[in-house]
Amino acid sequence: MLLRATDIRAGYSSKDVLNGISVHVESGEFVGLVGPNGCGKSTLLRAISRTLELRAGRADLDGKDVWSLTPLELARNVAFVPQQEPAHFDFIVRDVVMMGRYPHQTGRRGGTTDEDYAIVRQALADADVSDLEMRPVTQLSGGEHRRVLVARALAQTTPLMLLDEPTAHLDVTHQAELLTLIQRRVKETGLGAMAALHELNHAAEHCDRLVLLREGVVIDHGSPERVLTSENLRAAYGARARVGRNPVSGRPMILALSSLRDEEASQASPGQVHVICGGGTGFHILHSLLRAGYGITAGVLNESDTDYETAIALGVETATESPFSPISAGARNRAAAMIIAADTVLVTDVPFGSGNLPNLELAIEAQQTGKQVVLIDHGDSETRDYTGGIATRLMADLLQHGAQRCDTIEEWTRSVH
Repeated sequence: MLLRATDIRAGYSSKDVLNGISVHVESGEFVGLVGPNGCGKSTLLRAISRTLELRAGRADLDGKDVWSLTPLELARNVAFVPQQEPAHFDFIVRDVVMMGRYPHQTGRRGGTTDEDYAIVRQALADADVSDLEMRPVTQLSGGEHRRVLVARALAQTTPLMLLDEPTAHLDVTHQAELLTLIQRRVKETGLGAMAALHELNHAAEHCDRLVLLREGVVIDHGSPERVLTSENLRAAYGARARVGRNPVSGRPMILALSSLRDEEASQASPGQVHVICGGGTGFHILHSLLRAGYGITAGVLNESDTDYETAIALGVETATESPFSPISAGARNRAAAMIIAADTVLVTDVPFGSGNLPNLELAIEAQQTGKQVVLIDHGDSETRDYTGGIATRLMADLLQHGAQRCDTIEEWTRSVH
């Protein structure tokens, strides 16, 4: 256990911001602090880094109380990147990053060594600020200055790194690069890192463990999968959240986060829609329905299909079949159960062959039980029919018995509002 903070209470003036928080960081672990503004993320980092006095509790670094360490010992063991650090003096970037080496130079003859210069050069490169090394920090943009502070912390080569909003002021590319850099350093060197992060998807992708705070207490902690749930986000942020899965990394992904006040104003979802799609024809439709607040199910979809990946990423309940396999009776029954719960069955302009023809048969059965069926296509069913005309006849039958045809999903959503 590299860091263990127990029952921490801290605050400003007469107000406690932290109300008995306990957290820990192990070597080789990247921990993310997440939660709404004012929940105590920055205060916790300041308390652990000793820039804010504790009112109660204890923070131990490798078994030693951080308040028992000398300033030099603390600087050799903890690198802290604050949320704000104004640049008041015209130090050049290289010298600012070299300041991270000072704790290791005390008492040396000759001062800065070749090793120090090598470490600083590497830190400048890692933070992507090598081209700025001779520029005064007072002439940097907010994002450039942020990366310089991270480079200084990297040059400090401490066992523990604390970062308060390290991606603030950075563009999208540098946000991802910086968090990937910290993640890599943690794994390669055994460094322990704790960062306050606002962007939940960044936290989910890069952190080993998350600590979710609200009003100075820990709501939950653990893996991103455990912490980033709809229930936890509702409790912490007072928001309605839809959580899916990143199809590439498998990590949780926040797809929509809206105020509960907005949810209460709308009172209810506009309805439940079952989408019959495939081959990428459902990508835009699933996203549009989700943004409009509809409850969505989908399928049957083969697990190799691009629309399957979209549905999984969006957290859409899906009836699935094995890759490259025709729809089985079991998968058909699962989709039929979803259709029973739906108000509308929506069929995209997916090509139909013998393998997925049961999906179209399900739409016929749904219409026969009184469900609304909508075809999102341009009336070109013949060009997408690989069933010898069966699919074309079934779609014509749907239209004859009252199915609605729309060119786009937007056309349909406008027609029902």
